[in-house]
Amino acid sequence: MKKIIILLFVFSLPLYFSCEDFLDQTPQTTRSVASAYKTNADFKTAIVGNYAVLKDAKMYGNGGINSTMLWLTEVVSDNATYGFPKAASTISNFEIDEFNFNLANTIITSAYTGNYVGIGAANTILDKLPGANFDAALKNRYEGEARFLRAFFYFNLVRLFGDVQLVEHAFTDPYAANNLPRTEASKIYDLIIADLSFAESNLPASIPANEEGRASKWAAEALLAKVYLTRQNYELAATKLNEIITSGVFDITKTSYAATFNFATSYANNKDVIFGVYYKTGLMSQGSALWSDMVPASVSGSLFGTTSTGWGFMQPTADMENAYEPNDLRKGVSIATSYVAANGNTINVRYCVKYKQTGPQAGDADTDLPLLRYADVLLMYAECLNEQNQPSGAEPFLNQVRTRAGLTGKTGLDQSEMRLAIEQERRVELAFEGHRWYDLVRTNRYMDVMNAKGYNVKEYHKFYPIPQREIDLNPNLQQNPGYNQ
Repeated sequence: MKKIIILLFVFSLPLYFSCEDFLDQTPQTTRSVASAYKTNADFKTAIVGNYAVLKDAKMYGNGGINSTMLWLTEVVSDNATYGFPKAASTISNFEIDEFNFNLANTIITSAYTGNYVGIGAANTILDKLPGANFDAALKNRYEGEARFLRAFFYFNLVRLFGDVQLVEHAFTDPYAANNLPRTEASKIYDLIIADLSFAESNLPASIPANEEGRASKWAAEALLAKVYLTRQNYELAATKLNEIITSGVFDITKTSYAATFNFATSYANNKDVIFGVYYKTGLMSQGSALWSDMVPASVSGSLFGTTSTGWGFMQPTADMENAYEPNDLRKGVSIATSYVAANGNTINVRYCVKYKQTGPQAGDADTDLPLLRYADVLLMYAECLNEQNQPSGAEPFLNQVRTRAGLTGKTGLDQSEMRLAIEQERRVELAFEGHRWYDLVRTNRYMDVMNAKGYNVKEYHKFYPIPQREIDLNPNLQQNPGYNQ
């Protein structure tokens, strides 16, 4: 697949000047914020760099022990566990796996700071754009992309932590956030909705292959619909989802489930993925370690077409394995239950194969991570219709997803039955993509589902704790309920 190469500003060592004129000179090899944000090329580089935050270890990057957002949405659910031995170096990982959310947990802290890094980059772009002098339509696109990304990062934060600090402009004072209190979630959502509404009106409807990874208007609409769904505004969510469906741009009948996740499927031919984190192999710091880290713990990657030793990341639970119906085509694409060791013996162990890729260097694969998919759009639309007391109207959209998976459709369900059918379908369709925890929390099903399966889940676990490091730095930050005991 053709991938865009993420470009970042490079700050070199300054040249040396005489004592007399040093303070009056701008080093020729140094680019300050003031001098960098001027041209179309400057802003394009900055925008692509903003997307690059998604690849950071504090977000979705580097897989395994570093892919923060998947830890907090999959390993903390009934979908996956950590298939690696306990050790001092994995304490934070097992705290997540065991629902023991320590205030100093490094994974939780990474999610908080990582999303704010993305917000900060977007804010700088938005602050500097009004002073740029180039084509207005192009400026609107850059603003749309920055606002899309800011909304994306804030949507992560508000779902993970509830009330969070609202920052709409770049800081010029390194201590400016030290006294900034948390803002109620409803106001965070107001900003998210405003940002995405602007983005959908100003982003292009199609993205060429050489710009793969950048957001389209459909990505903005899909994310906005998910925001409305989370807020239980089913009518507005349904309106946005219907616009995507009737556009005809996406069609899961033209992309099999296996092809959706196959790195060899071209960008143009993938009619399922709307937006994702795109990787490029080639030792350019643009590759993914997701597949390498999903190899069973401590097993040589050479048995799986990669060169690293496995970390057992997102090991599917027995309950996840059993969640698939007989003949569901998605199961084999998502989960393997054994492998053949070097000595020829068959070793029975579950591991995720959804992002499998053979041949690349360790931690440098082309395997992409979808964040918004058309199958998700269909299931969200089914949910919106059902919540408006139209279970029969929801059936065709639920069944489009089931048909692609090789399953028969469901008919004659009442509203309660349809709710459970959609919950089940979302689980097996979107497994290991970072949706399960969000889905259970937003439908108020987290406690019931998890405790029925023997997990030690508390009511206050619907939000993560504000990292203690942040509270130590800012006396105006209040901890989430349940974590001060």
